[in-house]
Amino acid sequence: MILLASAIALTGTPSGVGASSNRLSPAASLDRIAPTTVYPFLPNVKVTDESSPYKYQVEPTMVINRSGTVFAGWKETDGPDAAGFRVGSSYSIDQGQTWAPNILMNQTHPNLGCRDSDPWMARDSSDRVHFAYLEYDPGGGSSPPCNSGLDVSNTTNGQDWGTVHYIQGHGGLVDKDSIAFDANSRLYATWDEGNVLALTWSDDFGGTWAPIINPGNRASVLGAIVDTVGNNTVYLTWWDFSSSDILFESSTDGGNTWSSVIRVNDRAGSASGGFPQYPLPAMNVDKRTGAVYVSWADSRNGNPDIYFTNSTDGGKTWGTNHRINDNTDSSQQYMVDLAVDSTGKVHAAWEDRRNGNWNIFYSNSTDGGQTWNTNVRVSSEDTPGTLDRPGDYFALEAGPNDYIYVVWTDGRGPDYDIYYARNPGFPVATVTATTSPVGLPVTVDGVTTPSPVQFNWTIGSSHTLGVAATIPVGSGTRYAWDSWSDGGAITHTIVATADGTFTASFVKQFQATVGQDPAGLSVLVDDVSYTSPASFWWNDSSTHSLDAPSPQYATPDVRSVFSSWSDGGAQAHTVTASAPLSATATFVQEQGFRVTTAPGNLSFKVDGTDYSAATTFWFAPGTYHIVSVETLQSGATGVRYRFASWSDGGAATHVVHFVSAMTIQATFAPEYYLTVTSSVPGASGSGWFAAGSTATASVVNAIYSTGPGQRSVFRGWAGDATGTGLTSNPILMDRPKEAVADYGTQFYLDVGSAYATASGAGWYDPGTTAYASISATTVSLAIGTRAAFDHWTDGASGTGATSNAIVMDATKVATAVWKTQYLLTIDSGPGASASGGWYDSGTTVVARLSSGTVPLSAGARSQFLQWVGDAAGNDPSGSSAVVMDRPRNVGTRWTTEYLVTVTSDVGSVEGGGWYAAGSQATLRAPADQTSGGQSYSFSGWTGDVTSKETSVTVTVDHPMSARATYSSTTILGGVSGTTAGLISVLVVIAVVVALVVWRRSRRRGE
Repeated sequence: MILLASAIALTGTPSGVGASSNRLSPAASLDRIAPTTVYPFLPNVKVTDESSPYKYQVEPTMVINRSGTVFAGWKETDGPDAAGFRVGSSYSIDQGQTWAPNILMNQTHPNLGCRDSDPWMARDSSDRVHFAYLEYDPGGGSSPPCNSGLDVSNTTNGQDWGTVHYIQGHGGLVDKDSIAFDANSRLYATWDEGNVLALTWSDDFGGTWAPIINPGNRASVLGAIVDTVGNNTVYLTWWDFSSSDILFESSTDGGNTWSSVIRVNDRAGSASGGFPQYPLPAMNVDKRTGAVYVSWADSRNGNPDIYFTNSTDGGKTWGTNHRINDNTDSSQQYMVDLAVDSTGKVHAAWEDRRNGNWNIFYSNSTDGGQTWNTNVRVSSEDTPGTLDRPGDYFALEAGPNDYIYVVWTDGRGPDYDIYYARNPGFPVATVTATTSPVGLPVTVDGVTTPSPVQFNWTIGSSHTLGVAATIPVGSGTRYAWDSWSDGGAITHTIVATADGTFTASFVKQFQATVGQDPAGLSVLVDDVSYTSPASFWWNDSSTHSLDAPSPQYATPDVRSVFSSWSDGGAQAHTVTASAPLSATATFVQEQGFRVTTAPGNLSFKVDGTDYSAATTFWFAPGTYHIVSVETLQSGATGVRYRFASWSDGGAATHVVHFVSAMTIQATFAPEYYLTVTSSVPGASGSGWFAAGSTATASVVNAIYSTGPGQRSVFRGWAGDATGTGLTSNPILMDRPKEAVADYGTQFYLDVGSAYATASGAGWYDPGTTAYASISATTVSLAIGTRAAFDHWTDGASGTGATSNAIVMDATKVATAVWKTQYLLTIDSGPGASASGGWYDSGTTVVARLSSGTVPLSAGARSQFLQWVGDAAGNDPSGSSAVVMDRPRNVGTRWTTEYLVTVTSDVGSVEGGGWYAAGSQATLRAPADQTSGGQSYSFSGWTGDVTSKETSVTVTVDHPMSARATYSSTTILGGVSGTTAGLISVLVVIAVVVALVVWRRSRRRGE
């Protein structure tokens, strides 16, 4: 990035770079400067650190040693056009990004009031830095002890400058010195003394000096410059103000002999000018080629421009003069300096007013000055054009790395300071310090300027931002600091890390003065009391409250009341801050006239106005006022007051002559009202009675009907009255009272029933409990017909003969509800009825038996056949429907049945079961049956039936039992049953005989 920036600087700048723009860097027209971008001569770095006792630092000089340390010196003075007091210096070991603390250089005659001026630095062949400066008598002469001469000291580190060497001049005022070393480290020094050219040299760094000479015997000299090439060649150039020419001469033998003087400017008299902008020349020599370069301010075009020429033959002849500055206007350019780098490139910088203010501009040439690249602005901020003398020279140097270094006098602050820049520049952040509203002053690094102001600061550098707490902008108007956009304090340090804008926000304020007349009274400003004139600063458009509390009491009987505000506002009003404000509250004084009543809070009139409480009126002494009261006034409920007197003896209405603070009182006598209340007509005794008197209350009715089933019964007096008679006991009227005739309400209970005897009717107190009753719950109406009690209705409830409790909270009726029932009679025969009984009229029922079968004896039973009478059907569990609209009779029909039991020896037979008495039963048995592989043949019936027939019919007229018998018809192998039986018997006999024989034979053997 650094190489790119260098290329820009050497070959020209983009369109707009270097254009005139107040406080903008040359790159300010770019859309954005990235924090790591490097641009020519950015940032501008302030070298001076405000530690000097002198406000102005001007005319800087500079050298760079082989290691890249930058040394700078300058003149210290106390005004923009003043002569020097001292010289100062500093150095930088980081290529000018930061600088060592400033120091004042030593003097040959310290502490004697001598002054120093015109600093100049040079570097010898051993890389030691030498600093030359004039020491002179402040009176303008050369008298002891200061005399008038040249101081020289040297250093390798910028901190220790060693011994100050001194050479005294010829007796005139020495001015505008310069020094240079040749290859042999001979130190040459030149100046003018009384405008006479002076030159000397030293071979021991200023310890001793050769005699001062005037090469060419020249006068009218100002701004002599010395330079060398090789071992013994010395060049001199200066401005001859008598001819307005730039002159030059040279020596090739170390200054012993000199060439003839030659004019450098190719148009005679073109180097015209005078104080404070002298056309002093600059000279530099290309140590490789020996080419000599000279530049100056030339007015051949009607205004000063920077012109340049060169010589390639040691100054014997000079080339065509070329203009360096590329502006097309008629602005002024002057105070040029030159440098040559190791490549032979020529660099030039100068003071330039093309934008109306002073700035340092720069250009370079790669062809020995024949052509020059586009001018580049070096200073990122203007020095005001009203400052007409930013010194007489500054310094431009090419470093050992061919970087270009510039130091100059800069007026961007409140006075002159020394600023520094390098090409290529350093990585910068573009930072804008501004205000809201814009245009208010900001202080950046101790320099206060109107906002906005833009800076290009080295990344990581620290800077101080600040503003004044308040900024006046007119009488009674100012801006007050509110905040910084970064949240910093009013003055705080920031570190340049990236592009950004820091805005100090201000609030416009107006001065408000609030007072009182007469003094010492209170006024409220935003609810805060002030008893003397107070001044405030209020934010623009803010709203504030003004109030003149009124009245204000000096004593309980003397007060001041608000009259008016000078701004025309109400007693309490708000104001909006839009301009300076002065507001005074005016008060008038009054005395007290107090009117009261006894008892208090009765009404009266003062001057025709009604009042109902003790009131203090404020009148001027000597005035007349009418007071009056109504003679009879209502108080609290049941209380009234009758006027008795005024304390001043006046009538109810009379005139009072008010002389001074006073109190008068109207006295009233109280009366109380007796209220007689009764819920029954006929009460009397209500009315007003004097306090302390007695009264009675009366009623005429002991019992009073209040409606059907309701009455009132007198029980005695209540409230504020006592007694049980119709006239109360006497009542003492010491307050409003009420006599209440206590009547109790009673309600009648009416009990009704269509059947039986009803009871419970009568009068009952409210809330008591009553009951209704009947003597029976059923009443016979006819055979099979009756009335049955169902429930209580109307004002009673319940289903019992006695109702549920009845709360007597009103007149009530209790009615017994009855229903008609009919008897269902069932003739169930041998069975049992399951549904006979009483049923409600109109209900539908069925006749039911518990069972349709009734056992009679073993093997005999009765079996239900059908329903008869008022029911039909043959289902014992339910007959046809019977509507109970009258008494009902239902009969039953039954039949007798007998059990026929049939069994068999083998298998099964048919015909067993229940049979109606006298019915026929047919019994059947199979003729043959097989069981277990054996065949059987029917033998006949036994029991109550005897027959050989397999099918037999019998009449069932009693329980019967019959058994079918069978006989076997075959044996194994087809033997008949009889034969098989015989064989079996024989086998058994044989076995028995064998066993008997065996046992006997065994016994014998034993």
